Amino acid sequence: MLYWTFVRHAFEEDNAVLADKISALRADLNKARDPKALNEELKILHEGERAAYWVRVIDAGGLTVAETPGMNALLPASIFPKTPTQNSSVVSPKDHRTAGKLFSLAATVDEAGGQLYTIQVAQDRTGDEGFMKEFGVTLVVVLAFGILASTVIALTVTRKGLRPVTEMTRSLKRIGPRRLHERIPPEGWPRELRPLAVA
Repeated sequence: MLYWTFVRHAFEEDNAVLADKISALRADLNKARDPKALNEELKILHEGERAAYWVRVIDAGGLTVAETPGMNALLPASIFPKTPTQNSSVVSPKDHRTAGKLFSLAATVDEAGGQLYTIQVAQDRTGDEGFMKEFGVTLVVVLAFGILASTVIALTVTRKGLRPVTEMTRSLKRIGPRRLHERIPPEGWPRELRPLAVA
């Protein structure tokens, strides 16, 4: 339950961040006089660093007007989910695995300068997936250690709890036809066994 809750919360948080990114891109698209100007911003934003987000803007004619460098080879436009209606605020990401990486893909439609544009955004979730696997392994190791420790503690407590019964059994075995005078002193026995010792 802990693992499932943690993973679900992490993915919901990632989806919220992805929705925020799409909202920011919509605002940038509405501010830009020419959507092609976004190309320069995308190049500067991701130059020399690992891109956490991959962005593509497509005009109504199906031509790409802005795109994160190298996105077309890794994430072609055809793999993205179908675009929702214009100004839809609901983002339903779709997971896609390519080149050993996990991406969350989302698309939306927005109007800028009297023309409709499709905005496609991919979020690299490879690091999150790796962290979740490590968390799962750690949780399994902790649970296994907890079960082992609980077993050792249970065995120790049981042996300690049954020790008086073992001692009483030894005492009773000593009593026989020639040693009927021997008694088991009730002192020192657990409260539950005193009536048996007296009897």
